[in-house]
Amino acid sequence: MGLGGRFVHTAHKKFTVVMLLTAIMLQGCAVGPYRLQYLWRHDEGLSYYVDKASAIEYPTEPECVRSDPALYAAPRRIDSLDEVEPREISLNECIRLALAKGAILRDGSSLGSPGNPILARPNQAPSTLDPAIQSTGFLFGNRGYEAALSDFDALFTSTLNWGRNETPQNAANIGINAGQTLTQETFQNSNRIEKPFANGGTFAVQADVNYEGNNRTSGQLFPSAYTGLFQTEYRQPLWAGAGTEFTRIAGPLSQSLRGVSGVSQGVLISRINGDIALTQFEQSVSTLVRDVEREYWDLNLALRLYESEKDAFNDLVILFDRLKEREEAGDAILQAESRIFEADARLRGSLADVLDKETRLRRLCNLPLNDGQFLYPTDAPAEAKLEPLWEASLQEALARRVELRRQKWEIKSLELQLKAANSLTHPRLDGVMQYRVNALGDQLGFAADQSLDTMLDNLSSGQNTGWNAGIQMSLPVGLRLARTQVRNYELRLRKARVMLQAQEWEVAYELAGSMLEMQRWYQLADSTTNRIDTASEYATLVEERVNSSERNNPDLLNLLLQAKIQQRDAGQAYMRSIIEYNKAIAEMKFRKGTNLTDNGVYLAEGNWHPAAAPFAMQRAVSRTYAKDKHRLRTEPIEFVAGAAEGSWEALGTNTRPNLPGAINGKYGEEASSGLKQVPDVPILEEGDLPAGSPDRTLEPAPVPPADEPMTEPMSPQPPQEDGPLKRPADRITQGPAPLTIPSRSALAPPADQTDGTGRVKL
Repeated sequence: MGLGGRFVHTAHKKFTVVMLLTAIMLQGCAVGPYRLQYLWRHDEGLSYYVDKASAIEYPTEPECVRSDPALYAAPRRIDSLDEVEPREISLNECIRLALAKGAILRDGSSLGSPGNPILARPNQAPSTLDPAIQSTGFLFGNRGYEAALSDFDALFTSTLNWGRNETPQNAANIGINAGQTLTQETFQNSNRIEKPFANGGTFAVQADVNYEGNNRTSGQLFPSAYTGLFQTEYRQPLWAGAGTEFTRIAGPLSQSLRGVSGVSQGVLISRINGDIALTQFEQSVSTLVRDVEREYWDLNLALRLYESEKDAFNDLVILFDRLKEREEAGDAILQAESRIFEADARLRGSLADVLDKETRLRRLCNLPLNDGQFLYPTDAPAEAKLEPLWEASLQEALARRVELRRQKWEIKSLELQLKAANSLTHPRLDGVMQYRVNALGDQLGFAADQSLDTMLDNLSSGQNTGWNAGIQMSLPVGLRLARTQVRNYELRLRKARVMLQAQEWEVAYELAGSMLEMQRWYQLADSTTNRIDTASEYATLVEERVNSSERNNPDLLNLLLQAKIQQRDAGQAYMRSIIEYNKAIAEMKFRKGTNLTDNGVYLAEGNWHPAAAPFAMQRAVSRTYAKDKHRLRTEPIEFVAGAAEGSWEALGTNTRPNLPGAINGKYGEEASSGLKQVPDVPILEEGDLPAGSPDRTLEPAPVPPADEPMTEPMSPQPPQEDGPLKRPADRITQGPAPLTIPSRSALAPPADQTDGTGRVKL
């Protein structure tokens, strides 16, 4: 029998193995024309589900989202510029438009790039909403102020249960004989509210009411009775996680998720997270201002190059007409034809560059693609030599680069978290104290027989009390997780400090590189002035020889053509050098971390929520009438050194930026705070944020009095008469004249010089 049993068992196992192998092989061989496989493939009634499950679908729009009507205006074309009119615009106005009109902060390098965060990673694209999003964060590792403060909110819990139970008795029970049924009706209600404190302790109040009615006939005072208690409890950590400092850094120890979040992020860490978000916001704004200035100068250069190409094209056409008078100069005519075709191509390409640069500037300024206007820069590039001091510039960069400030916040956060992690390397030791009042009654609160106390009457008398006090300890043997956490924070802190040193090196190299670029382009511009003078003298000399000659010598005319081209190339090289020099100055200010303040851009908080006003007033009163206590130790130690250089508070004003209409960019009458109206200062609007969101807006700096000259640190001075770049006055020193964008007919030679298709007729 035993052998037979083993045989059956073995056969069963073999059968199971064979069936599993068969199922696996059939599954592999079942690949057919079906896109999805189902257990019952013969059910043709459900075949429609295959297409539905594998189809690519679009979500339904939760609300009406309409595209901007300005997007449907066709962009300008090279051959359709008849209806545009120039709009003179300054660099300050461009910066103002870029900061005041868009909630999304763009940059100049992302346009057309596959890594454009607006298209590829929209959740990571910078915006004016990022500080508010960070302040309302609730996930572990990214919590905001409110989420951290919510750890100290009182928690109320309540349970309410009814029940009935009938149990047959096998043996005699109190008042119930064997074979009878014990019937019980129960009711339980428990209410508890607990409040964590900043010192890590927790105070709780609990009230319980229980009811039981049964069919026992003896052994009890009441056939149905109410019992209850009112209890208070206080729990205080005494070792690990004890103290106000730990609680403000990591939050209450009772709410930490051990092994999941490590040191939880309390109020101080969430505050630092908010400051880090502000540094990222400031960096995005600084990059935007830098890119606006670069695109502004690129458009300025494109317009100047276009004017130069147009003048060169007209000169070539005039010389070609003079060459055609000499029929025997065939080779010179062919060479002039080639030059004219080349100039025509350069002219068309130059105009395309103008439209491209103007479109890129429009994108950064949040302007429509085509509004019937053409942006024309009015600010002339600086030609004066700027020689910043290395030591002063480096110290300014190390003090004002936002990346270094963000890294210092990271170090401070890790230092605080390491301090909290060290506290967790001790055993968990809590002191617990409880005090309760117990009660019993036949009825809950209303008794017909006044000789008997109800449960609530008995409870309110406070006659039946109880208390207990003690300590509770929990100790993971070895404290391996806590010690690993400390070591991890030590290594991360070490890396952060080394990274700060590396960042300072990078800042120094970037600043040195930007200064080298300034020197390079200024030296090129200085060298190009000699080239311009030589080319101009050479062209003048050749032209005088041509004019003095009685006959049009083809060789002289060809020589004059070459001289004109050299003069054009020299002028364009100077334009490029000067524009690149101004872009290098903007880059140097960006690498130094002063481009926001140099352009009058400062960060300030948005409007306060009305509920915050009384709390701010209470703190103001407390600080006004408080007395200094020099021996008092601040817990935790203060870690905020003061306002950043680019913030509104760094200006030293006694008022907040509350000019009428300051948020929407419209200035009314001069405010009573003494700030002047500044019509051309950038302001970053709040967008559609609700009132009280801790976003950041950009406010204008106060204008100095009329008798106090306004100075700009490290700004170029006007060129001197005897400077190294002294040369004949031209458009660059005079500033651009108002430009009328020519139509296609204006770009081409006169009608008698074309063949009707736009090509030059030679």
